Parts: sequence; C-alpha cells; structure tokens
Amino acid sequence: MEEKKTLLLEGLLPTDVWNAIIVLLILFGAAVAILKGIAFIRDEIEKSKNKKKMNTKDITDEIADKVMDKLTPQIDTKFDEFNKSFDKKFEDIDVKLSADKELLKSHTTQLNDHESRVGKLEGGNFALCHGMLALLERDPNLEKEQKAMKNYLIDGKYNEEDWK
Repeated sequence: MEEKKTLLLEGLLPTDVWNAIIVLLILFGAAVAILKGIAFIRDEIEKSKNKKKMNTKDITDEIADKVMDKLTPQIDTKFDEFNKSFDKKFEDIDVKLSADKELLKSHTTQLNDHESRVGKLEGGNFALCHGMLALLERDPNLEKEQKAMKNYLIDGKYNEEDWK
C-alpha cells in the first residue's frame, strides 16, 4: 500500500490563505493596540502620581515648618530681650553722654574764666614792668638794669645774667 502524502495546505483555497493572513494581521494589530493602551494608561497613572507629589509638601518641608513653628516664639522672645537690653544700653549711654556734655560745658566755662584772669595778670605784669622801667630810667646809675628790663619787655627774654 502506498500511501499518498498529503500537504497540509492542500485543499485550502487562496481566499482561505488570504483570510488567515488578514485575521493574523488583525490579531497582531489588536495586540499592538492593547499594549499601547496599557502603556498609555501606565503613563497617565505615573503622571497623576507625579502631579500629586508636586502638589503635596515634601516631608522635609513639613519637618522644617514644624521646627520653625516651635522655634519662632523662642526666637521672638530672645530678640525682644536683646532689643530691651540694647535699648537700655543706649539709654545708659545717652545719660552718660548728657552728663559728660554738662561736665565739658562746665570745664569750658572754667577755662574761659582762667584765660580771662591770666590775661588780666599778664596785662598787670606788663604795666608793673613798664612802671619799673620808668623808675629805672630816672636813675642814671641803673643803666644795666634798664637794658635788662627793655630786653625783657621788647624781646620777651629774661636773662638772669643781665640783672647782675
């Protein structure tokens, strides 16, 4: 007995082959569409998660806000204490400055009074010296003393040797 080999494609019409190819293409297209749809949905979910992350505060920001909420009253208290001590120091400086100003004014007045007195004394000394010179000029024997007195009055130099 001789067996006849039959081909697997025997008995298929070309339209059947074309229909099979078309079905395969449609299935392949459907698979691609499904995979693309899944990728699109996954991307949208990821975008949504990222958007939520952007809208919510980071944990470090929350911690920093809580720390600042606790520290701000303490900082304000310390700052107020510093300002009060600073103001007190300025008040003390203003009081000292005012007292120093009054003392300086008093010393200036005293110096002006002393300068006036010294001026009067110098004037009196010059008058006495001129008077002495006039007396010395009357006696011809006191020529040396006359010259010494003129040197003192004119040049303002006092030399002890001129008087001996």
